[in-house]
Amino acid sequence: MHNSSKYVVPKILFCLFLVFVIACAGQDSGPVCKGRGYKKEGSSKCTCQNPLPQIGTFGYSGPDCNMRIFGAAADGNDMTLGCKSTACDTLHPDEWMCYSVPFASNSQGTTWNYLTVQLNRLSEDEAGDPDLYGMFYGGTDAKELDTATFGYDFRETSSSSHESVVKKVKKSDISATFDHQGVYLCVKAYGEANLTYSLRATLSQCPADFTKAGEQLLCSSPLHAPASEQRYSQCLSDGTCACKPPYNKPVEDVYPLLGFEDCSAKTEDITAGQLSLSKPYIKEHEELTPKAWSFYGFDITPDDYQVVIDVSTEVSGEDDACAGDGYFGLFAKFGKPPGWRYGEWDFRPDWDYFGAEDNELEIRFDATKEAWQTGRWFVGVNGDDAHTCNYTLSISKYNCPMNCSNRGTCITASNGTRTCDCFKGFFGEDCSNEAEHLQYGVPVTKAAASFEYDFFQLPEISPAMLTHSVEVRVRASFSSDGYGEWAAARPELLLLKGDLHSEPHTANYTFKQVLQQQNTTYEIDLCPSQLKQGVWRAAMYNPMRVYKLAYNLTTVKEGRCLNNCTGHGTCSDDAVCHCLDNWTGGDCSVYARGGSCSPGSRKPTLMPEAHGTCWHECRCDEAGNCAYSENVCADFTCESALWRRQGTTNACVQDKCKQDVWEETDSHSCLKRCECPADGSACAPANTCDAAHFACKAGWRRFSDGQAKCFQPGCQAGSLQEAVGTSVPNGQAYALCTCTGEEREDKPLCTAESTAEAAVVVACTEGYVLQGASTVPGSSVRVGGSCAKAGGRTHVAATVFLHIFEILLSGIAGAALLWLYENRFRRSTVNAALYHELSMDTGF
Repeated sequence: MHNSSKYVVPKILFCLFLVFVIACAGQDSGPVCKGRGYKKEGSSKCTCQNPLPQIGTFGYSGPDCNMRIFGAAADGNDMTLGCKSTACDTLHPDEWMCYSVPFASNSQGTTWNYLTVQLNRLSEDEAGDPDLYGMFYGGTDAKELDTATFGYDFRETSSSSHESVVKKVKKSDISATFDHQGVYLCVKAYGEANLTYSLRATLSQCPADFTKAGEQLLCSSPLHAPASEQRYSQCLSDGTCACKPPYNKPVEDVYPLLGFEDCSAKTEDITAGQLSLSKPYIKEHEELTPKAWSFYGFDITPDDYQVVIDVSTEVSGEDDACAGDGYFGLFAKFGKPPGWRYGEWDFRPDWDYFGAEDNELEIRFDATKEAWQTGRWFVGVNGDDAHTCNYTLSISKYNCPMNCSNRGTCITASNGTRTCDCFKGFFGEDCSNEAEHLQYGVPVTKAAASFEYDFFQLPEISPAMLTHSVEVRVRASFSSDGYGEWAAARPELLLLKGDLHSEPHTANYTFKQVLQQQNTTYEIDLCPSQLKQGVWRAAMYNPMRVYKLAYNLTTVKEGRCLNNCTGHGTCSDDAVCHCLDNWTGGDCSVYARGGSCSPGSRKPTLMPEAHGTCWHECRCDEAGNCAYSENVCADFTCESALWRRQGTTNACVQDKCKQDVWEETDSHSCLKRCECPADGSACAPANTCDAAHFACKAGWRRFSDGQAKCFQPGCQAGSLQEAVGTSVPNGQAYALCTCTGEEREDKPLCTAESTAEAAVVVACTEGYVLQGASTVPGSSVRVGGSCAKAGGRTHVAATVFLHIFEILLSGIAGAALLWLYENRFRRSTVNAALYHELSMDTGF
């Protein structure tokens, strides 16, 4: 008995556990299948009420009938309109709302080829993340709705970053024997915020789409647009659009998904008259909708050597969506329009991680590239997936790399290769690089800027520096907000000994110093044995050019004199001792009694008005008496490296240029020669441009008489042009084009100016109205004024009143429902069918 008693306690605990489990099992866990269905005997699966509701009615589905369904038509209208009274367009986190779309109830019936669905996120604070899930029902391999998302036939899950998304489904991509009877379109709310949304769908024979505002498109044309405004001539029975030019295929064989299937892509043919070696092709204000393509076809001839294609994003300011997130893809292909996939293009910009968000893209290719060939080429510009943005496209042809940037001469080798012989002071493959000249002891400070290379040229290494103990040091430091501890790459200081055409870069340098830490000075030391005469160039290299970099750069030379001038003089940076009075000798070690001096030694006399120092040399007469020649300067040195001696005179001048200067203005770019007078006076840029190296910029023309001047052809009298440089809050400023009696190139000179004397025309953005504008005498044009919020206080007061009214109305309705519940349902037994009927009526 004693032995068996040890099992009593465990048995009691086990019995208590069984009682607890039975008690829990017996507790009420809520209505079976949420009160919206039932479970068949012996089955754990819910059979939900009305899982395929008719249009305009509710039903339920899901594992425990927790997924609400509303019957709707795919007619292009917002599906939530029919159930807004039940707040079906508002979802809480993790909540589902589904719509049943029967194919038989739509005008296309079962003959459709494309299902197009648009989901718009309408939350005012842009909160919430609605995702779209689609599942076909009825027919072969039909599935049932589930809150698990992996079993759906299609989905669109990018709404968190896009206000509007469109999902296009091609019937033949689902199944070759498609026999489904309808589709469930479900929206699930992710994230931690409530959200509102709208949902549209359409069934079509040819590819369809929706604008952001919900307007239906067929073959990229408004559904009810007149035939003259449609991009297609007909919708063919096989589901393809017969596109009109310029939206048709430029060649028969094109890559898929470029937009030729739905007429969303256009192709512009560029003629030889529009693009040649002497004339670039420039197209401004080109608009591209999300994910769309624009193509341009042109010919490369045997006379062409290089083609440069540039696309720059047009933005109206930092707040422009295209300035931050908007971008374009740029591709080039021989023989057919390019795509973005590998193998579908011959050239694209030199992509790198840090340059992928540049607002300007460029492709350069020439006859040395393997893919180069003469014939028809196509340029493709691809829009991003979120914004409609504008861009400017330019295509230029050259017979030498970048036409040597107008800074050199084109040289053609026997094998046909063409290279640039750059003018003095310019270097690089296309002579586009220019080195800023450094001066000893004069620091160069650069503000934060985005760049890859900045080039500099060290001061000349004089013969005297090679025969004395002179060291040269190049010092650099940097600062940047972009170079955190995470970045493995660091700026570099490069030094190269070469010639006038040498260009230091990461694969071509004599010395290199990596700048590891910000605001820390690093240096490259050139000891006397490393100094060589010739051209020494330095470069600051910014490996992550998308990040702005500020830096300091200084070049110093330090002389090391014999015995440190024995303490009786100072050592110059050329390693020459300048002795104190009564001391002489190469190291100032000889004491000169009686004011005599050592033959050949020198003493300085400062001449501030001449910005230099006169060096008097010790000379001896026949009797052996030695003295400094007070009235003669044996040498004259300038006060700093910023000054130079004016010929043989005892004066220093400061040059305004060291080499020819490249001038850039709004209208032109040109070369101004650095002119140095024969008498050694200060060098200065020429007052006029070199006519042989002068080019007008886009939108400007050169005078026909060959003058180095440009003029704008003008504008159409009375037209409005964007007023560049003039901003209007909540609006846009335009300048009125007016013409004068003066003529240029046999045409009246017409300009659109926005100055205090020439008032601008103001156009206000949506939601704002123009106030304070005045009418130009003799016309209906109104100028000036400002943009004010439409509605003002009255609008605000009305809004507040409506909100208060809605709250009162909601309270009255809630009280009525509570009374109905207390007086009807609590005092009577309601069967399940009646409860379900009430749920169907109210949508809950």
